[in-house]
Amino acid sequence: MTVSVVIPTYNCSPRLLRALRSVAAQTYRDVEIVVIDDGSTDDTGYRVTEWTAQSGANVRYVRQTNAGPAAARNHGMRLASGDAIAFLDADDEWRADKLEKQMPLLKGHVGLVYCSNSFVDSNATPLANYVRRIELHRGDILLPLFCDFFLLTSAVVISKTAYAAVGEFDEQLAVGEDYEFFLRLARKFHADYSPEELLIRCVRPDSLSRLDYAKDARNDIATLSKFLGDNPDFARHHRAVVADRIARYRYDFGYRLLAENRRDEAIRELWSSWRTRPTLAASKTLVRALISGRST
Repeated sequence: MTVSVVIPTYNCSPRLLRALRSVAAQTYRDVEIVVIDDGSTDDTGYRVTEWTAQSGANVRYVRQTNAGPAAARNHGMRLASGDAIAFLDADDEWRADKLEKQMPLLKGHVGLVYCSNSFVDSNATPLANYVRRIELHRGDILLPLFCDFFLLTSAVVISKTAYAAVGEFDEQLAVGEDYEFFLRLARKFHADYSPEELLIRCVRPDSLSRLDYAKDARNDIATLSKFLGDNPDFARHHRAVVADRIARYRYDFGYRLLAENRRDEAIRELWSSWRTRPTLAASKTLVRALISGRST
């Protein structure tokens, strides 16, 4: 089976070369690389062309007008000729045996395979105690995925069949488009995983979700709400778990807004959390937010 590796990139040429080298080093050899340059203003085009000529790798480089990561991934998937599609962000890297470990798992009703990972900073320094943890679930992962977005896009390989069934990333979402896409996929297909840390994930302080965490949170809440509206049977069958997930997300979001003195926004989120599922924590924090407003 041929794997099409879709790499969206924007002004990331030094790190992009590390990503490309990690794909070229894969022990699984039936690979094509599709690089979608999302309107970079650096030397990305020159570097990719030069590296391709030197390495002899099977690379297709396409430049598009800047349209965001969802549009870039969609462009790459449309160009992909492989039986499977693997995603790799331009600042991440793979261990050499990633695809060799994952591809045998992509069979039957399994439409998505992922892996564990390690975290590094933008200087490639390991982050041993990074707060995020990646859960490992196989089979029907829809409920765990709804409760916690544990997938990293660069860890994922999907079948061409799954892509055909679920469609593309939502290009209206500037952030959080991967969560929305994988929820749709998990509704129709099972998943599997390789427990090894086959992905080296770069944690960048200038990522879109870190620069505007509130926008990211609101997009996730909207994604979860839309999914529930589109899947009423799921919402009804998992009513208590769904309420807990939405309430916890809104509470955490509201708590962070309050810590940054964004009081009015915090009150709205905390009130929504309490209405979804009343808790002592939401009650106390909401009262604190209201009292702090009176004292100013």
